This record gives sequence, C-alpha cells and structure tokens, in this order.
Amino acid sequence: MILNTTIKKSVTALVLCLLLVPLSRYISPSTTIDGKQIYLAYLPLSLMIAMVFIYGRVAILPLILASAAAFSLCLHFSFMPLMVFVFCLIFPITFCSFMARYYLGVRWRHSLADKGMGIRIFWLGFIAPLSIKALMYIAGHYIHFPDNVAAYFGGNSLIFMVVDVQNLIAASLIFTVLFYYPLRMMLNPNYARAFWRRCVLRDFSGPRRLYSLTWGFCLIALLAVLCSSWGMLQVSGYLVPVIFVLFTLGIRHFGPRLMALLWAISAWLLLTYNDGFLYGVNTEFSLSFILSVFISFSVCMLYLTMMFKKNEWMKRIFRSQAFTDPLTQLPNLRALEHHVQCHPGGTLCCLRMSNLEFLSRHYGMMMRIHCKRVITNQITPYLHEDEQVFQLPGSELLIFLLGQETDARLEHIVDLLNSKKINWHNTMLEIEYGAAYSVIDNNLDELHRTLGQLSYLSDQASASMRVLSLNTRIDYVSDKTTERVLLLQKIKHALNEEDPVALYAQPIKNAAGCGYHEILSRIIFDDEIITPDKFIPVIAEFNLSTRFDMLVINKLVEFLSLHPNTSQHPRFSVNLMPLTLMQKDIAQKIVSLFSQYQVPTCSVIIEVTEEQAFSNSETPLQNITLLRDHGFKIAIDDFGTGYANYERLKRLQADIIKIDGCFIKDITSDSLDPLIVKSICDMARAKQLIVVAEFVETEEQRTLLNELGVQYLQGYLIGKPEPLPLLAAER
Repeated sequence: MILNTTIKKSVTALVLCLLLVPLSRYISPSTTIDGKQIYLAYLPLSLMIAMVFIYGRVAILPLILASAAAFSLCLHFSFMPLMVFVFCLIFPITFCSFMARYYLGVRWRHSLADKGMGIRIFWLGFIAPLSIKALMYIAGHYIHFPDNVAAYFGGNSLIFMVVDVQNLIAASLIFTVLFYYPLRMMLNPNYARAFWRRCVLRDFSGPRRLYSLTWGFCLIALLAVLCSSWGMLQVSGYLVPVIFVLFTLGIRHFGPRLMALLWAISAWLLLTYNDGFLYGVNTEFSLSFILSVFISFSVCMLYLTMMFKKNEWMKRIFRSQAFTDPLTQLPNLRALEHHVQCHPGGTLCCLRMSNLEFLSRHYGMMMRIHCKRVITNQITPYLHEDEQVFQLPGSELLIFLLGQETDARLEHIVDLLNSKKINWHNTMLEIEYGAAYSVIDNNLDELHRTLGQLSYLSDQASASMRVLSLNTRIDYVSDKTTERVLLLQKIKHALNEEDPVALYAQPIKNAAGCGYHEILSRIIFDDEIITPDKFIPVIAEFNLSTRFDMLVINKLVEFLSLHPNTSQHPRFSVNLMPLTLMQKDIAQKIVSLFSQYQVPTCSVIIEVTEEQAFSNSETPLQNITLLRDHGFKIAIDDFGTGYANYERLKRLQADIIKIDGCFIKDITSDSLDPLIVKSICDMARAKQLIVVAEFVETEEQRTLLNELGVQYLQGYLIGKPEPLPLLAAER
C-alpha cells in the first residue's frame, strides 16, 4: 500500500515537473544589461523548492529527471555539463531540506507561515541559493559551458555576480509560494476550499469587505501604473515606494498565506514588466539595489505577518480565557455583557439552586462545579440559536433567551430540572431550583442592576421552586410579580421617565419664623402617591441611591435657576443617601451641576446621615469635605441614633445637626428625652452648631424644645410638605 502511494506520488511529481520546469524558466523575469541577459528571479528554483515542500523526498528523483530533460532541450547541454548543472541545482536543495527537517522534525514541510519559518528562510531561502551559485562557479572553473549560459558560471563582472546571486535568493524567498499554493490547491480540492474560506472569504465578507476591496483596487491600480509602458513612465519610477507602503498596510488585515501569494504575484509583475518600474534606472547597480529591497522587504513581511497572526491567535486565546470561567468552563459575566450588546432585546433568567451552597459545604467545591456543568448540559438542548447559559459565582446560572413565550419556556426548564437528580460519586443529589427573569436591553449599567435584582427575586422564587418575573419595562410586569418587585418597577420607571418624581418642600423655622425648607420626594404613579418610607428602602436595597439622589438634586437645581434669589442664606436642604456618598466622584458631579446652572452653593444644605458623618471610610468623608469646601453647608441627619460619641463630636466638621425624631415624639412625657436633647444642644453650642428638631407636632413640644436650646423646628406643627411649584407661586 505504501509502495503504491509512493509510486503514484512520484509519477504525479514527474508529470508536474516535466510540464512546469520549462514553463517556470520561460516566465522567469529577466532583463538585458550591456547586451547580456540576466535573470531577475530564476523561477525553476522556486518550483523545485515548492515541489520538495509538497512531496518531500519523493520529489527529488522527478526533479532530477525533469530538469535533465528540460535543460537538455532548452539549453542544448552535452551530457557532462547537463549532469553538473542538475547536480548544482538539486544537491543544495536536498541538503538544505534535510537540515530543515533535522531542526524542525518530520512536519517541517507543514504550515510554512507558522512555526519554523525562520529555519526554512535560513536554509532554503539563503543557504540553498548561495550553495547553488557557489557550486556553479566551481563547476564553471573546470567545465566548459555553452556561451549562452557561461556568464552564470563565473567569469563576469562583480556586480553581475551580485545580481546573479540575488536573483536566486529572490526566487527561493519570494516566488516559491507562486507555485506552492496553486499546486496544493490543484492536487487537493479540500485544501483549495480551506484556503478560500480561511484566507480569502474571511477578508472579503462581512465588516472587513470594504477595506479588502479598497486595498485590492489600490493594488491593481498601482501595479497597472508601475507595469505600464505608456504615458506614465516618468511617474511610475517615483511610485515604487508606494507598493511597499500598501503591502505594509495589508499586513495587519490579511493572513500570511494570502499576503505571501499576493506579494509574489506583484513582485513577478514588477520584475517582468520593468520598463515602467525601472524607468531610467535600468543598470546593474539599480537592479542590485531593487532586488536587495525586494529580498529585505520579503523577509520583513514574512516575519510581520507571522507576528500579527500570532498576535491575533493570542488575542483570541486571551479573549476566550477572559470570557470563560476557569473552573466550570462556562461563559462568564464579561461574555454575557458582550452577548447582550450583540443581541439586544433578549430575556435574562437567573436560575438559582437554593440548596447547592449547603451541599457544596458537605461534598466540596468540585461538586458545585460538576452540578453546574450537568445542569448546563441539561438546559442546552432546549436553547435556540444565539441562546446561551452563563456562569455566576455562587449558586446561580444565567440563561439568555430570545423570542416569545420565554416565561413558559423557563417554567418548563425549571420543572424539568426539579424532576431530575444529579449523580455525584454514586450519590444522587436532589437540587432545588427557582428562577426569575426580565426583559433587558444593551444598557450595561442597567444590566448590572438587573442582575442584582434578579438574584434577589430568584432567591424568593427558589423557596417555592417556581418562576417569577422581573421586567425592566413596566408594560411587561407579570401578575406573578410580588408587591415589592412591582414597587421596584415603579421606581425604575420613575427614574427612567423622571417626571413621576415630584419634589415637595417642608419648612424648617426658628422662633422668629425664618428658616429654609427641606426637599422631600414623592413618586406619583397612576395617580398614586408613593411616600419615601415605602420607596427609599427599595432604592437602597437595589443600589439605585445614586441615580435617585442625582435626579432629585438636578430637579432642585433647575428650580433654583428658574427662581433665583439674592439672599445668601440657605433656601433648601436635600438629603444624600449613604450609598450615594460611597461613590468617589459624586461630590464633584454635584459641584459641577451647580456650576453648570450658575446656582450658588450657599443656597443648599446637604444632609448626610450620622453614619456617614462619623464613618471611618475615606470616600464619604472626602465627599463631605469637598462639598463643604465648595460652599455647601453640611447637616447631620438623624443625630443621636448610635454613631455619635464625645470623641467623634470633637472632630465633627458640620454646620447643622438634626435631632432624630425618636427623641422628640415623647419628649413631653419621657423624662429622659429632655436630658438627651439638652445634652446635644449644649455640645452643639460649644461647637457653634445649629440644632434642628424633627417631628414637632404639638405646642408643648415647641415650647419645651425652645427652652432646651433648639433653634430650628420641623414637623407638621410648623408646616406640612407641599409641592415645590406651589411654594414658588406663594412667593
């Protein structure tokens, strides 16, 4: 069997060599200098190296026979010069191929543009041509060759010898691929299809098409100008460097195989039709320089294309690693972000395994990984095209779905999973599943918030092993959604639309009736007024504090810009939630907003919680300091509820303290509350702080608070909250 294959390959190689050796000699570019013909690239050498790459050692005998037959007919050599000439060509190629195989191993002929390219360039691109020419010069010293080829065997000028050597190097380095790739495609249709798909179709379809077509048009136009012999001879000589610039631009776009083939075709055209290309410089020295440039650029281009290919390969590897969880080998959160941007408008489901955490403590972390892989395999058959399962840390998986009726599909998947058990080391594990889903878009900020909300809701759903709906669009809210989640939808709708958030103002006054107003917010949805005691906890739980606070401040600043006041006293106070102050750049954003609307910062008091004012965290304190430095007065809200102590009060940087209502509502009946309030007022007086008491509802409370030293009061007795526009109308 092996013998038959070898014979078949030898016969095929012999036929190809008999046909192509004369053809390659005929199409070899040449020129005439001082009446002597000289090759610019001896293409039979290119063919021989290509045949060795394709057939290996099987090609040696066919090359010897075909070369002897072709050169005896074309050059009319006698027997001895013919054999010597064939030996001078074949022996260096054989020896250098053996050396390349020695260094690269049995696969030295495979993947020419990849690993081992440097070894092949050194032995077959330089050593083989130099050895051929050295043997020819030695042979010319002892054997007489016909006059028509004697110049190639020595006895000529030094520059002629230099160009003669360069043409062999150019033939082996540049033009081997001119025979290698077409022959491989002709001999193996599968290779032709793979070459077309990977090297051509990839670059001339999709988003790369425009660049490829433009580049190809420029190449054709430039070659037409450089190779023309009409009208533009004076111009074409100056356009030579452009061809190198053009191929340098192509290196980053095309693969190494296509680039090498296009460069070989372009170089052959330039050297064959060189009247325009070498206009006015057709001398031995110019030829030597041009061939040196071609050879140097070819080596650089081969290495650059290989480097860019490796770079693209490494980027794909790194991208795959960045998008894949290393333990479960499932797509991770970063992959989800990319997938959502590519497929907006899908449905995201958070699948929670409620008892997986407990089981992993007993059976180990590998059990958790095994379960997630098994669950993914069970889900995959029910997914359509572009639908995928993503890994989340902990006891959850994310399922991205497209199309309609996702709720029914998810219920079916969850019911199916709940009916199955997972085998772990001969132990059947029964996992409990629950899920929550939501329609999403390609907004990544909204995506991360939605993930937190889905995680919360899936935890609720897993208690009853069912599916709950959390849709980011209020129009899609399911009747299965809990009241708390429905409230969340209303809040998110208000944040997106902004108009449902209404500002109210409640007066804070001293005994003389002067003071300012605290800004309070309400959410109005379908004529329903939602008060802060209902929506503030949900906002804090689902990390919407910053968006809500900035919306309130933005509305307040717009109001102040439309209703300016020359007074330098504060007009309003506005509260910032704890998580808002945890954002590093929030203070700068607030300052910039006031500057943008040209509203003085002294007109607003920023209220922060006692927790933030006495926090050991740097970020809240830095934000408070920055706001105070830019002219805002700082009020400590809910003072006295647990964070204040005498040491902290000594270093307190604020202007106002607001005594929490828990000390006010029973102050006339509880003997301890007046003592606490009196103590706070005494300390505030020592620090020159203003004291405000909240929840003042009776005359008895007002009288007692004034006696204890409280300067400002707030509550229903002083005034109820009213819409901010009404306050402007009254004024």
